[in-house]
Amino acid sequence: MNYLDWISKWSSYTPDKKAVRSLDTGRIYTYKQLDDTSRKIGILLLNRFQLKKGDRIAVVAKHSPEYLMLFIAAQRLGIILVPLNFRATSYELKHCITDVIPTLVLAEGSSFELLEEELKTFSNASLSLFSSFFTEAERLELPEVLNKITIEVDQPIFIFYTSGTTGKPKGVIYTNRMMFWNSLNTSVQLEITSADHTLNVLPPFHTSGWNVLLLPMLHRGARVDFLKRFKPKKVLNYIEEEPISLFLAVPTMLRMMVKNKAFSTFKADVLKYIVVGGEPLSIKLIDAWAEKGIFLSQGYGLTEAGPCITSLHHHDALWKKGSIGKPNFYVDMKIVNTSGEEVANYEYGEICLKGNIVTPGYWNNSSYSFNKIKEEWLYTGDMAKIDEDGFIYIVGRKNQLFISGGENIHPSEIEQVLYKYNLVKEAAVIGIEDENWGEIGVAFIVLNDDDDLKADDILNHLKKYLASYKIPKDIICLDSLPKSGIGKIDRVKLKNLYKIINHEKRNVV
Repeated sequence: MNYLDWISKWSSYTPDKKAVRSLDTGRIYTYKQLDDTSRKIGILLLNRFQLKKGDRIAVVAKHSPEYLMLFIAAQRLGIILVPLNFRATSYELKHCITDVIPTLVLAEGSSFELLEEELKTFSNASLSLFSSFFTEAERLELPEVLNKITIEVDQPIFIFYTSGTTGKPKGVIYTNRMMFWNSLNTSVQLEITSADHTLNVLPPFHTSGWNVLLLPMLHRGARVDFLKRFKPKKVLNYIEEEPISLFLAVPTMLRMMVKNKAFSTFKADVLKYIVVGGEPLSIKLIDAWAEKGIFLSQGYGLTEAGPCITSLHHHDALWKKGSIGKPNFYVDMKIVNTSGEEVANYEYGEICLKGNIVTPGYWNNSSYSFNKIKEEWLYTGDMAKIDEDGFIYIVGRKNQLFISGGENIHPSEIEQVLYKYNLVKEAAVIGIEDENWGEIGVAFIVLNDDDDLKADDILNHLKKYLASYKIPKDIICLDSLPKSGIGKIDRVKLKNLYKIINHEKRNVV
């Protein structure tokens, strides 16, 4: 189906319009140049590497226009792109590569050196330096007559490996169908037009780096600029100086921008709002941006669906602080209790999703797919509640909920109270096994440069807002919280850290 080849369409309609730019190299591509170079990459994949439909290309590189063009070429050929974390160790990469069995691996920098040494011990895949691969493709000549392209709607285009908080990472299959309907959801809710312009700073190994703004923007014929590494000051200056109308970030990035000195004088006349996801937003952070006249449009999504599932319109950002909004236009959603019944307002339940935005399953893992997708409904594991106006609020992960003395406790409820305390910069609460209570809460906090703050001060603050059984039994101050590649707090590492801290305590004489 040629309607899925968006770049070819815009190359015909607006060939000279600027499509993408790299801030790292300064290079700009028009839609025609994007189309032509992608075709050259396709020729290289077919002729030099002998790839065919259904083959996989694993990529260990930062995001860039070149990475995008590789995707465009692969999509046209029915080849599946597997974006891997460029910060991963050889052990982590080995798991993903042996699971997906790629024909070709493209890597850059230290990742290439790492794989050059070890790839031969666990894979027969060809390995190429990403920059060399691209340079070779650019040198090719386009044929006078271009081959007709047929893109199948249910053909997988990505395999995204999840963070693995429930074990080893699992490959989520992402199809053309998901991309198309996700783009419609995004365009409708965020009101994207061909006049829009964004800066992409998210990494490519997560669905948000592709499917929240990048591909929906290109579907609409808009413009996307790339920056490989997020730098708060550089991003603030660029948004201020360039006509950036939409920007996507995770809360960690927004906090870093607020703390940067450049934020004090920051002013962005063109920026309509900032799209935010990945983890809950603190009220303090929402207010800090609102004082600059910039609203945060919070949303919800996951690797297995969308990822644009709900959106909070920026006009509702202050009225419904902390909400993820309402379901997007082409999404079926329900929130159910443990009996599978839909919950009433303000009752907690699990978010379930159905429709064209849901993954067909997990790569090489049909049993896990069966457990997650039941009668076409994806059980997300995310717990939420709905208010009387139909706005949804995330209350945490199903597997993060812990039971202390027979009471269900949701960490996010405690975290939001911690964020009310001015000296708390970051907070995370986890449940830890306990002989007396079954589980107890442990809070990890990062302070705003105040060494004199005592745990009792935090406890007294919590007692003002929470029932006694919800108050953590231990509070630990850290210099920073461990995070995943896109800035999500890594709760598995926090649990392991607590075990180490407890072990050291027990061994102190």
